[in-house]
Amino acid sequence: MTTGDAAKIPVAVTITDSNFFIAIFTLLLSLHYHKVRAKMHVLSVNLSEEEKCLLRQFPGTQVIEANPDNSRGPASRKGEAILAAARISPEATHISLFDGDTLATGDITEYLCPEGEALFGRWKTPEEDGRIFASRYAADDTVGTIPRQILQIWQQDVNERTTPRIHNTVCGGNLTVHRNALGFIERWQSQMNKVLPENLMGAHDFNSKAYFQVDESVLNSLLAFAHDAPTALPAKLNIDPKAYVAHLGPNTPKPWVLWRPEKLCYYPQVAGFFAWAKKEGYELPLVPWTFQQRNKLAVIASAYTFGAARWLKGRLKA
Repeated sequence: MTTGDAAKIPVAVTITDSNFFIAIFTLLLSLHYHKVRAKMHVLSVNLSEEEKCLLRQFPGTQVIEANPDNSRGPASRKGEAILAAARISPEATHISLFDGDTLATGDITEYLCPEGEALFGRWKTPEEDGRIFASRYAADDTVGTIPRQILQIWQQDVNERTTPRIHNTVCGGNLTVHRNALGFIERWQSQMNKVLPENLMGAHDFNSKAYFQVDESVLNSLLAFAHDAPTALPAKLNIDPKAYVAHLGPNTPKPWVLWRPEKLCYYPQVAGFFAWAKKEGYELPLVPWTFQQRNKLAVIASAYTFGAARWLKGRLKA
């Protein structure tokens, strides 16, 4: 293999604690089932030795120990994960970060090294941002953009640019970073350490006015006001309907507890991954009942029962 070839080896990383272990295991299954040609790193936040051994059985997968001095949960440590993967794989030109509750629907290899020395993420539409920020708009805000009161806090905390460079937001997960933009990733992690509570464990903090989306809020504060923010180009991980990174979240319940009807289309794939892994001789963790093919009817029935109950609850509130 030539140096040029080595430089094009895709590298990906994700981060988990024991609460999301089954999700990360499913993600790795999907990558290997679809023969994605990528080195994979998992940043371990206090995983057990048994859990780490289950992950290491996948060829090309390396478990990295998270910084023990950082007490925050996985969502607040995405920068740490990207930087750790870049350090361990110095040959990589691009590092892709996968959210924990995702899976590959096909061979995404060609989308892991997009052209450009930038940050690649999915830009949210004005309609999406309008829904996300709906309860935070003031009377004089423009719906579909970032609320002015949030921008004011971001500007004060970043304290560089005076006017924002962005009007909509970029998703904080399932993104790709060029090695030349790693300085910005260091900034992202240090800014999270600065503005997020030390004991923050979840992916949301609805008590926070400006950082309720945690890592994503901090990322966009820097894209808006940091002088060194790279150009954020559209992501490549969601452009191919036959091979993309599917997000099973972010809402609850999670599919390893109960499938929501809008995510039920991924159940056959997930159940198929585990059936394939058993046939291939992989050692499996305890497989949730919702991830087993033999429970198909119960899985479908429970999903639509949940959907009906959710609809009824919404009607009663109205």
